[in-house]
Amino acid sequence: MSDSTTIDGSDDDAAIIKKYKVLIDKLIPLQHENRLLEGLNKFSSMLPPRIRTIIKEEVIRVTSLTDAVADNSEFAKFPILKFKHFGIPMRLDKVGQKILAKETSRFDDRYTVGVFESVMNSEHYQSHIRKEQHQKIVKAFKVESQTFQDINFGEDLAIRPNFTVSSPRFENGKQCPLSSLSQQGMAVLTKRQPIIEIDSEAPKIFLFTFPIVAGLHDKAVDIRFEMQESHFNKALLITETHFKFTSDTPKAIIEQWTHYVKSVANHFPLERELEIERVLQNLERDRIFANSPWIPVFLASRKSQLTPLYELSTPKNIEYNKYFSVRNDLPTGKIFQSLLKELLSHEETFLLSGNIKGKKEDISVAVTHRQLAKTGLMKQFIELATESNQLRVVQLRLQTIKEEHKNIAFDIHDITFSDYPDLTSISHILLCKDVTDWVGNLKISQPEPFKPLPKAIIKEKNKWPTQLVMESNADRRLEPRYSMNSQAKIKTGLFSQVDATLNDISANGLKLTVADAATLKLDSSVKISVKELKLQSYKYEVAHFDKATGSLRLKLPKELASTEGKKLKRLFQTNTKYFKPRDLSILQSNIHRFLWELGIRNQTCASILITNNRFTIDRLKTIYHKEDCNDLKPFGALGNEVPLHGFFADKNIKGPKSSLLDKMLRNSQRDSHVTHIVRTKDQRIIFVEQEEFLHGKVRDQISELVSKRSAEAFVSHLIAIKCSEHRTPLTKKRLAEISKIDLDIYQKLKMMQKGYTHVLYLTNVSTFHNVLLRFGIYPEK
Repeated sequence: MSDSTTIDGSDDDAAIIKKYKVLIDKLIPLQHENRLLEGLNKFSSMLPPRIRTIIKEEVIRVTSLTDAVADNSEFAKFPILKFKHFGIPMRLDKVGQKILAKETSRFDDRYTVGVFESVMNSEHYQSHIRKEQHQKIVKAFKVESQTFQDINFGEDLAIRPNFTVSSPRFENGKQCPLSSLSQQGMAVLTKRQPIIEIDSEAPKIFLFTFPIVAGLHDKAVDIRFEMQESHFNKALLITETHFKFTSDTPKAIIEQWTHYVKSVANHFPLERELEIERVLQNLERDRIFANSPWIPVFLASRKSQLTPLYELSTPKNIEYNKYFSVRNDLPTGKIFQSLLKELLSHEETFLLSGNIKGKKEDISVAVTHRQLAKTGLMKQFIELATESNQLRVVQLRLQTIKEEHKNIAFDIHDITFSDYPDLTSISHILLCKDVTDWVGNLKISQPEPFKPLPKAIIKEKNKWPTQLVMESNADRRLEPRYSMNSQAKIKTGLFSQVDATLNDISANGLKLTVADAATLKLDSSVKISVKELKLQSYKYEVAHFDKATGSLRLKLPKELASTEGKKLKRLFQTNTKYFKPRDLSILQSNIHRFLWELGIRNQTCASILITNNRFTIDRLKTIYHKEDCNDLKPFGALGNEVPLHGFFADKNIKGPKSSLLDKMLRNSQRDSHVTHIVRTKDQRIIFVEQEEFLHGKVRDQISELVSKRSAEAFVSHLIAIKCSEHRTPLTKKRLAEISKIDLDIYQKLKMMQKGYTHVLYLTNVSTFHNVLLRFGIYPEK
């Protein structure tokens, strides 16, 4: 040290202690001999008063005895040796033992603060502490997982039927209801401990008489059972006596019994515990589907091609797709078939559409990111489409519907196949989500030489005639409308008329389909005759006429609404048996429920249910995802749990914390992207900050690695959607089944619905980002 060595008064104590560490080490032996002041006086001329005080306090601190526990609660967990040091039980490995002995000798053979800090701050122990901290973070962010598929109860499946059985030796032959009917036997209910007549020959064998049960027995039959146990069910406040088939029961009866239980599982409530599990899963899947930003479009095969039939609309998917309409923006013709071909192979794609300036007029185009990447036209398309400021990007995912799911939907809602032929033909779900907002304005680093764009990407002007399906509360109909399929005549002149088909009718309007609409010219009002309904020359005003589809909508003039409208209302009221099954609101409700059941089992992205809780991390309740879910990459599920620390945990923080979750659940941030780069050679996962990934030198480096196939970017889009409603369109129906079994559980489940605050959707958008990286395209800052 020299006299010129000084430290500015603004430096903190830690910096001073670090600078004068050599002096502090030399003063430690003097402190043991009570000569600390003598040692400090030697340097008093070189040290400012403040620094002298700090050094003195630090020497006293590190040589003072410590009360820190010297066992596994403070030291890291590792292969250890048990020994005593000055009577203190210790657990250290060989390296730690040497460090302890060396440091203790420096501090006058005492276990002081200095000894404790020297051992704990060594790299050997810090590495173990870091591992422990990481394990705590992983554990804190582990969330219970479920798939979107129905719970498979296997051999435990048991229903709660609505018929009674009797046995001469059980309850004096009284008719007793059943608590459950399973593949192994049954449970009989009694109000108190049952009266059982003891048989000396076969004390546990009982002969029960079963009534005629559709699907099980076409006549009353007697079946022998072996009694297992009888106990009081506290939840139901009733006694249950369990029976199983005897060993000599014919195999045919057991097989018939098993088939019956499986076939009616969706028509009856299940045994209490199983029904609670089923209702809980249905309520949670309903909530995820009701708040989902994805628009489900249901496809069916028509003339060997998949065609959109229905679009299921919810308030949330309308809100999050303000600028995308399935009917107007989903391409038709060759573009759509090419799009489906790609989706059938890859299950996901990104559709880019917009207007490109032509010589005479703007041209509407649509093409997938893979097609652009394959032809090398990605840069050129982005450059041309962004000139008009109308570039839109839609994420699309396709899922195949299992026949099993359709059968379940028909069974649950008591819908017959013959009444809804269009529903039986549904084979796929196309899920659409507008992602233009987070894609932003794209820029090109280096323009490429011009290449002509293929004609195949030019959009046709046709639109899909999809049927918009929504819940009954959102239906905008002011009066009942009835579905018809009747022949009608439209009078176009004094002696001329054209044939049409009446599609639906209400008191003040109707809809027809005209056969030869392209050449038909209509006045502002026409006269309609429907022989089947005995309507003769009813005058209507033309509300809308589409020559392309032949769709004609008519309405009654205001001056006739009070007279002719009332006649039609009387017609509907006096013929309720004919018109009620044709009520479009009922038909629409059945179609909505059917499509909803398909939707909850075929949801496309990982979804996390968020509940009320004091601590943010504990609000992560359950994550629902598909098997082999791509949205969890570069991570995955571990058994029935998913560790989500890679998406949410703050980096370089000792304890489990998530500022991202805090922002999203306080509604200050709606969505975010989390990026990881996976190195190809060793599969090492590297987290990258969002700003660094999108802009600057780091993005250039990643772009180069992705182009060389040396690395791959995994980008996850997170969006938290607040649950604005406690109930979904099917909540009432779900809870109705459990209310038949246990009213207390019904009330608890009903109240539970208020505890859900958000649904957080986790979507992998890596394929689009990797194409942008390969072509040097980046979002505008």
